[in-house]
Amino acid sequence: MILLFAGLTLAQDAPAAPSGTLEAAYQKEYAYLLAEKQELAGRVAEVERDSAERIAAADEELADLQAKLVATGRRADRAEDDFDALEREASTMDDAEALLDTTLRQAAETLEMPAPDDPAVALPSVFDAAAGQVEGAAFTGWRDGEFFLPGGEQVSGRVYALGQIGAWGASPAASGALAPAGEGRMQLRQEFGRATAAALSGAVAPKSLELQLFEAERGAEEAEKQGGLGELLNEAGTMGQVLFGLGVLSATLVVVRGITLLFARRGGQPLVDAVNRHVRAGRSDLAHGLLARRGGPLARVLRAILGAGDRPPEELARVVDEAILLETPGVDRFASALVVITAGSPLLGLLGTVTGMIATFDVITEHGTGNPKLMSAGIAEALVCTALGLAVAIPTLLAGNVLASVADSIKNTIERASLAMVNALDQAARLLDEESRVDAPPALRARSAGAADD
Repeated sequence: MILLFAGLTLAQDAPAAPSGTLEAAYQKEYAYLLAEKQELAGRVAEVERDSAERIAAADEELADLQAKLVATGRRADRAEDDFDALEREASTMDDAEALLDTTLRQAAETLEMPAPDDPAVALPSVFDAAAGQVEGAAFTGWRDGEFFLPGGEQVSGRVYALGQIGAWGASPAASGALAPAGEGRMQLRQEFGRATAAALSGAVAPKSLELQLFEAERGAEEAEKQGGLGELLNEAGTMGQVLFGLGVLSATLVVVRGITLLFARRGGQPLVDAVNRHVRAGRSDLAHGLLARRGGPLARVLRAILGAGDRPPEELARVVDEAILLETPGVDRFASALVVITAGSPLLGLLGTVTGMIATFDVITEHGTGNPKLMSAGIAEALVCTALGLAVAIPTLLAGNVLASVADSIKNTIERASLAMVNALDQAARLLDEESRVDAPPALRARSAGAADD
């Protein structure tokens, strides 16, 4: 194109040429451009072939990589499946090991053997011990031994053992069926099994077996250990022992408060009536003497009011309030402590229940659920703590309410007696004022003057 443009420019600037020469130049230029086009087309075709080859190679490589990826994914899936299978197998082996360890520990406890450290090492010895016990438990026949007579005398003789479910004893003193007496000892039953023991001693088949069936001695010993307050507190654990102490404290406070209120009620309305009669009659010395011989909050309040009888009404009212306030704490003594015990005991029992269940789950986690006896300790602690919490709270609530009503009755009696005493003093002052203020004692004259001013 540049050459064509240059040729055209020169053609314009040059003098006019013959038409034949210009056409030849155009043809020559056209042939040159056509050659250039063919060359460029060849190059484009070559580039396209090269690109197609590269794309085909890349597609082939991509297909190869995809095939490898699929194969790798399959191998990864198989490896994951194998890993899951190994995990399940390992979990099964761990469960089996835990079960074996728990079984061996239970067997060692039953056989009274030391707890095994290595299950693989302890397994043969446990089996040997179990086989020995089974062999010993299956023994049937005579052997030398000692047993107790019905009266408690221990004698030596021969014992015919029927496994671990029955036995007969024979001695010069007496013979007959034996029964467990605790701690591995046997005792002769009174007039029972004598014929069977004699037949067995003579190696003669007895016509009938007079037999005292019994459980294994170890089971009997465990049954004998059950029961009692000490065993109950041991099962309850620390929280149960705290609740038991709280119950003892509650009972002590109830008794002390009851005795205090009993002494506080002494006198009551008869004492108030007697004192008021003396006051109205002007016999203040007799009223003082009667109150001096009595104790308790009622007598002390009346004594304080009677001692302030010559004061003005405003001061007397303050004396009455002060005397009642001084006696109120004594009447309400230990009431708040009983309320706290009533509210706190069920909560402590619930706390003991929670700790007992936590202990139970700890045992299940460590030893599994194969041995209910191992779990019974935590369950017993939970239930006993709950029962102790309610056993402390319910009686304390009832006793506290009864004592609170008695205390309210005492305080009401004191308030009514105080008002009656003030009224009696006012009445005595008015009577003396009406009769003669001159002959009246100084205390009553002052009281009368105060009443007159009102």
